[in-house]
Amino acid sequence: MSLRREVLHDLSAVEAIRAEWRDLAARSARSPLQSPDWLTPLATRYLDGDQPRVLTWHDGQRLVGIAPLGLMADRPRVRPLRQLYLWGTTGPRMRGLVDVLADAEARAEATEDLATWLESDAGAWDVLRILRPPFGSPTPPQIRRQARTSGWSYLPYSTLRSTTFQLDLPDSEDGWQRHLSSKTRKVMRWEVRKFGGFRAGRFEPAVDAAALPEALAAVERLLGDRWSEGEVYFRGDQGLSGLVNESVPEMARHGAARVPVARDDEGIHGVLVSLAQNGHAMALMVAVTTDPAYRPFSLGKHLFDVGIREGVERGCRVYDFLWVGGYKESFWHAQPRPLASAMVGRGVVGRVAAAAMLARETGLRRHA
Repeated sequence: MSLRREVLHDLSAVEAIRAEWRDLAARSARSPLQSPDWLTPLATRYLDGDQPRVLTWHDGQRLVGIAPLGLMADRPRVRPLRQLYLWGTTGPRMRGLVDVLADAEARAEATEDLATWLESDAGAWDVLRILRPPFGSPTPPQIRRQARTSGWSYLPYSTLRSTTFQLDLPDSEDGWQRHLSSKTRKVMRWEVRKFGGFRAGRFEPAVDAAALPEALAAVERLLGDRWSEGEVYFRGDQGLSGLVNESVPEMARHGAARVPVARDDEGIHGVLVSLAQNGHAMALMVAVTTDPAYRPFSLGKHLFDVGIREGVERGCRVYDFLWVGGYKESFWHAQPRPLASAMVGRGVVGRVAAAAMLARETGLRRHA
């Protein structure tokens, strides 16, 4: 292919191609967080003051690739430290899983052209942050090759969240039923019956648009009840509630989000926010009541069963639990898979800064 590259420098220009970007993500994304319906609301809330550098690639008039980057200039004593990063590297705690998004036939050329742009056309930058792109991403090795050619430092690193836990899905509902043992399924059926007899408890596979605000508010409430002042998603992040309440309904409207709930006559007691793009599904967040009266019903386990089964029905190949292991491995048999991260330093300032940021693991205050 011979692709035409364009770089967009303001969010209004990015918003103008949102529909094309959404179509591209639906057919080629390797993570639901590559959807523009997640990333553009994120950019308006978390990237204020940074400079968009959104690379697009077209084959004729057709959008076949996009890399949503930003340029941040922190201000040390001597001069600003200029950092390039993919959207989703900063912002809410659900960071990473964003990458060059391209159709299969354009991916190699787009990734190579990104490296070329970084070398010759990106302008002044000191550090490039690569944070947990989707499993198997071709971007880190391509940038590493460019770093060797260009004399940049390429410093790979890992943290506690550098491993994601993924479940490979069967191709049928029957296959999903056989994923767990018959004894386990028998216990789960018993739990569902008991929940049904307790205040008319029920699991709703996906709430409709009118009920989404109630379900999303329940996530925040239930997480606050469970963790109190230690709740880090919403209480430590002023923008997250607005982001979730804008992006999830928009993704649901385009078939990329499902929100199953566990409720009874007294209200919602469990919520799973599940996203899906191009056969890749993930649990964005899950929240379950701490009321001991509901403990025998294993609400969280059944919400995941509903969410994963729905992914199977939609033809998804992978369900991603993100960085939470534990019973996701022991019960659901999810597999740990490494996600590559790196600090890339350019020039003397960039190499020194990349090494210092790597030593602090989470980077500068803005990225902590």
